Amino acid sequence: MIKLLFLLLLSPGLASSDKECSSISIEKVNICVELAISQREKSKGLMYRKDLSNSDGMLFIWKNEGKRCMWMKNTYIPLDLGFFREDMTLIEVKELSPRSLDSVCSSEPAKYAIELSKGWFSSHNIKNNSKLVLN
Repeated sequence: MIKLLFLLLLSPGLASSDKECSSISIEKVNICVELAISQREKSKGLMYRKDLSNSDGMLFIWKNEGKRCMWMKNTYIPLDLGFFREDMTLIEVKELSPRSLDSVCSSEPAKYAIELSKGWFSSHNIKNNSKLVLN
């Protein structure tokens, strides 16, 4: 039931860049995220993008919690990666280097991951256990 509610609340809208996005917030800071739910969307992620605004990102959603690993193949933008538990609390933030083929994994099971511009979490003083909120 919670999964269905989550997906319904994150129904896409249009961002100023005309990309479909959903509005979420972390510690009352609003973000416009593209959703990566299907395996195809997760595999592509933010590949081939040349830039990303400081208020945009990508939210990856899995059906269940598990160890999650990401890489930066064909991704040209330096990113922060936040891993979140099923209860939507932040586990940790990792820095991702452009075009790196190294896997960056969650230290504990995660259900969600958010990729944002490098430095986003620190510039907004977002710490571990901060809450992801649906707007």
